[in-house]
Amino acid sequence: MRHLTIALIAATSLLASASASALTAKQTVEKEVVVQMPDGTESITRGPAELVIPGERVVYTLNFTNDKAEPASDLVLTMPVPSEIKFMDGSASSTGAKTVYSADGGQSFADRTQLRKVGADGNVRTATAEDITHIRWTVAGPIAAGESGDLSFKGTLK
Repeated sequence: MRHLTIALIAATSLLASASASALTAKQTVEKEVVVQMPDGTESITRGPAELVIPGERVVYTLNFTNDKAEPASDLVLTMPVPSEIKFMDGSASSTGAKTVYSADGGQSFADRTQLRKVGADGNVRTATAEDITHIRWTVAGPIAAGESGDLSFKGTLK
């Protein structure tokens, strides 16, 4: 059985556009546990992702703050999806940001419904959740001085 420790899970990067050079960003990685309650509802808790086993959910969150004295615009943040993680469709969240995806190692980005992948046979097909390698958010702004925001996505350990 494969295990993934926090050191591997947190091995992601982000990019910010030049207009956000005073941006402060902090990434957190948490394990999400879903428990079925006796009444049929689900209870979801998050905790440190110190030990994750295949099939368990992981949540990557990027908290950012505009540290500039003036509003920032056109903030672009990109997070790779670690190769050990299968992206969970519909889980990329943001407040007021446009989200696009890559299935080619971050070379190109498209809306999820338009994302394509070249298969081993050379044919182009619709990309699956497992094909997603990067997620990019563009926050048009303005983001006021001192304003913060969160971006996140979920995945499962392969």
